[in-house]
Amino acid sequence: MPSEAPDADSAPERPRIPAGTATGAVRYVAVTAPDDGEIVGYAWADDQAGDVEWISRAASSRRAYELGTEWYRKVREARERGLTPLGVLHLLSREPGVGPVTGAADAAAVEELARIVTPADDRRLLAQLDRADTEAWRELADAFDALTGEDRDVQWGGGQKSPGGAIHVPFPKYSDGVHRAVGALRRIGAVTPEHRWMDNPVPTPGPDGALRPADAVRAATAVVRGEKFCDGIIDQALNDGLLDAVATSLRAWYAHPQDPDPADPDPDPDPDPDPDPDPDPDPAPGGVAAAAHPAVAPPAELPDRALLMCRFCGGSPAVDVAFRAHRGLVLLLGFRRTDGPMCLTCGLAVYRALTAHTLAWGWWSPLSLFLFAPLTLVRNVLAVRKVKRLPAPGPGTLGPRYDPGVPVRRRPRAYIALIPVLWLLFLAVTGLSRGM
Repeated sequence: MPSEAPDADSAPERPRIPAGTATGAVRYVAVTAPDDGEIVGYAWADDQAGDVEWISRAASSRRAYELGTEWYRKVREARERGLTPLGVLHLLSREPGVGPVTGAADAAAVEELARIVTPADDRRLLAQLDRADTEAWRELADAFDALTGEDRDVQWGGGQKSPGGAIHVPFPKYSDGVHRAVGALRRIGAVTPEHRWMDNPVPTPGPDGALRPADAVRAATAVVRGEKFCDGIIDQALNDGLLDAVATSLRAWYAHPQDPDPADPDPDPDPDPDPDPDPDPDPAPGGVAAAAHPAVAPPAELPDRALLMCRFCGGSPAVDVAFRAHRGLVLLLGFRRTDGPMCLTCGLAVYRALTAHTLAWGWWSPLSLFLFAPLTLVRNVLAVRKVKRLPAPGPGTLGPRYDPGVPVRRRPRAYIALIPVLWLLFLAVTGLSRGM
């Protein structure tokens, strides 16, 4: 989504990151896919050690992972140009979809960021399930309900020594019932290439034996595809209850897709509370933040803004808005636009910065005075209404948020606009006086 940042003298300031973070050993940039905003990975640099590396996000989609290989090459090519590691990051930060250079305590903190699983990741996996195939879901239920103790008591073959001295590799002998259950998981779409199971740990049920629906897809993919590389994975999943937890979770999701997540101890029944009409929250501290797992619902059931991530900090919910600034200097006119998904905090920061800039410098030409500056201010006021309807954003994944600062009415340079207003009043009074 094309957009430009505000002028340097009008850009909202980022909050200072606490000691040990912004002044930490490494810096990084977050890279997102240009079309859908999915986080692809992170390039991080240690300027003192001379290291610059790329790390793909573990839970990203298959397509984003392939895009990450292209970014790996970009990082290598930029490094070969003789730039310092920090110079590489600043060069990459100019690319579309790349976030600002941000500080982190160490490389492990960036790796932890890359392990974060977002609600968008869950929605992508649940979208792989074929809800339209009613017969396949009925087969899933019948296949797992029909499993017997004999099916679960998997026998192993092989292991014997041949006359020539070779030892046959042991292998599990799964019953027809087990093959039927595994086939049912494949048929509903629970075994999907969208989950890179080799790069992620196998999910485990909680204390109540439940799995989140998206984690059930991850577990099914890891177990079924893992059997091809290591005999006995399915046998182990049958014995420790993982395969039953997968089927139970998926069946519950199919029956009640809008129900709260069974593994969420405190589901929020109202995902869109009415926020304060004029909030002015303090800036969130920077550094690495962990992403929570809200209840997952099909994309069609979620508000549009819940599907968006702020283009500046990566937090959600966000809303797609556009803010503008105008500068009129006699015959020279300048226009600037910053658009894209924005959370409550970053949206207020951009609105206040660009509006104050327009109030200060948007009046100094005839066209600006009577047309462009008033139009810009009105459009900003209409856009900020959408932002103010948002609740406070959740943890960001792209870095620290913009600092909204003080409201526009408390910024001295916003009152420069009184000069042309007083001038117009003076002309009007003078004209009336002469007419009398």
